Amino acid sequence: MVEKKHLELLQFEKIKSLIQQRCHSPQAKMLSEAIFPQSHPEDILQELKRTNELKIIISSKGYFPSVEHEDIWTELNFLVLDGSLLRESQLLDVLKTLEVSNTLIRFVKNKKLSMPFLFEKVETLEIFDSVVDQIHKIIDSEAQVKNNASSELSRIRKSIEEKRRESDKRFYHYINELRKEGFLRENEEGYFNGRRTLAVLVEHKSEIPGFVHSKSESGKTIFIEPGVTIGINNDVAELEIDEQREVNRILRELCAEIRPFAPQIKQAINFLDYADFLKAKAEFGTELHASLPEIKPGFDLHLVDAYHPLLYLQNKRAGKKTVPMSLELSAKNRVLVISGPNAGGKTIALKTVGLLQLMLQSGLLIPVKENSSYCFFEKILIDIGDTQSIENELSTYSAKLKSMTSILSEVNEASLVLMDEFGGGTDPELGSAIAEAVLESLVNSQTKGIITSHFGNVKLLAEKLNGAENACMLFDIESLEPKYMLSVGEPGSSYTFEVAERIGFPKYLIERAKEKVDKDKLKFNRLLAELQSQKTKLAEQIQRSEHEEFLKKMAKEKYHTLFNNWEEKINKERERKIELARLADYGNKYLRLMEDWNKKKDKKEIMKRFIDGITAETRKKDELKKQKKLDSFAEKKIARIKPNLKVGSKVKVLNGSEVGVVEEIKDEKVYVRFGLMKMTVGMENLLLADD
Repeated sequence: MVEKKHLELLQFEKIKSLIQQRCHSPQAKMLSEAIFPQSHPEDILQELKRTNELKIIISSKGYFPSVEHEDIWTELNFLVLDGSLLRESQLLDVLKTLEVSNTLIRFVKNKKLSMPFLFEKVETLEIFDSVVDQIHKIIDSEAQVKNNASSELSRIRKSIEEKRRESDKRFYHYINELRKEGFLRENEEGYFNGRRTLAVLVEHKSEIPGFVHSKSESGKTIFIEPGVTIGINNDVAELEIDEQREVNRILRELCAEIRPFAPQIKQAINFLDYADFLKAKAEFGTELHASLPEIKPGFDLHLVDAYHPLLYLQNKRAGKKTVPMSLELSAKNRVLVISGPNAGGKTIALKTVGLLQLMLQSGLLIPVKENSSYCFFEKILIDIGDTQSIENELSTYSAKLKSMTSILSEVNEASLVLMDEFGGGTDPELGSAIAEAVLESLVNSQTKGIITSHFGNVKLLAEKLNGAENACMLFDIESLEPKYMLSVGEPGSSYTFEVAERIGFPKYLIERAKEKVDKDKLKFNRLLAELQSQKTKLAEQIQRSEHEEFLKKMAKEKYHTLFNNWEEKINKERERKIELARLADYGNKYLRLMEDWNKKKDKKEIMKRFIDGITAETRKKDELKKQKKLDSFAEKKIARIKPNLKVGSKVKVLNGSEVGVVEEIKDEKVYVRFGLMKMTVGMENLLLADD
């Protein structure tokens, strides 16, 4: 669908490299290396949705299990062979990787509702807790077979430990004796072939019985395994052979137990590698603030606030702002002609459209707003940059002609064409005529395309042709600096003289050049520049006005929030004071009762007053609760009827049979006419006649 040289031209390989850098496993890196644009959306749409599911989690700082794991494919391929044996470190790698895999698969299986597309990938995969337990029972965290893996291994290792302790005891006792005689060097001991030796001065070697293992380069020191430990060391060596045989037997049995699971384990590890790759794409999408636009059938494009991903990352590192771009290609306006000054961003606009299209058709999220809409093109045809070919002895113009010929022979409604400075490289008058013919051919072919041009006649033709539209890169006429903003709807001036003045070209030569230019053409360019300048100023005014409106709205919302908070505090304070007054009243009544209790002898009267008081308070509370319930019921009734109640509605009063007509509604009071009689009724006491 696109040539390899064009992938390089649009820096697609750089995008792949940035994703590959985020991968951990070799297989995930291979998957990122294999990224390539696809022509049909059904092949890639599921991949886009899975990437977007994971990006949503990552960008919201939600939890997703780790996908970092050991590369155990060599071990798995060896494990499937009958009688094969994996060493301790290999089995520990398998254990660690299966723990990562189990956690990931279990997590995704529990996210069927929030991650339906990723769930499809794990629905049939197994979780290997039993295999993890089997390996864990045998292998410890230091990649050693555990002592309790078998009773025989436990016995052998216990014997080895005892023999080594006895050997150490004899060895150090012997050293103490020799040290007194002065037979040893300062570094008294060493190890050779796993055997502990004494560093003996060569002149005393005959006085120490034992086995000679080595001699120093100077010849002054000889390393002897003393006779007192040779026998017991031989016992240790024999036991170590028995230990290794028992370890091999245990490992072989363990491998035989987990071998039947190897094919299913491979499937799980395949998913783990894929998840590593998917997470790398999701993390890259998060860094770009990328999204999944709507994918529509047909061949229409609508980009909203699109960024060139590499330019965005570069500007982000430099602390600069990247200007977004919006454009649309549809059946009505199929070909967009972009004009404007050199170094104003025309080529970047072309590359942005091309690179984002390649990324999307490769299953990658792209930096556009979610309300953008995309399609999948069968071909992306590109002619950007200097196409001069030294090998084929072609000039820039000849090479461009050859490229345009190739493009025109392939275009159809399912292709996207991107052409930069077409018609250049030859006599301007003749080149512009060819550019016009090419533009007409592209429009008639129903293809979608974006081309850049400085030719005035091409801009005029784009205004006349049904299916073509002008656009321009904005330029600040006052500062003589490009704005890198795309404006769709009118052509732009090339600002040839303005740019020349900005870079310091001699002014007298600019004036001479203006005298030689056709007056109508100069006037046309000046009008374009003025129109563009006026449009820019108008856009800035609109933006300022919208910003001011936004600030007003925010201030209004802040005022309402503060007012509501203040009102809530006032109400709470009022309730607090009422409660304090109530408690104070209770306190006073209690004190009076206490005084009367102490003064009067008739205690029954005091008790009666006390009980009457409690009864009255209880009745008051019950009535208040009942009133609140009625108020709540009324509020619910009002909330239910209010949206459907309007002037002209037919209503009944609760428990009434006569139907009236609503004439007026004020707040929650309704004026209803029943025949000749007019009544004011609370909304909570009404029923719609239909109900």
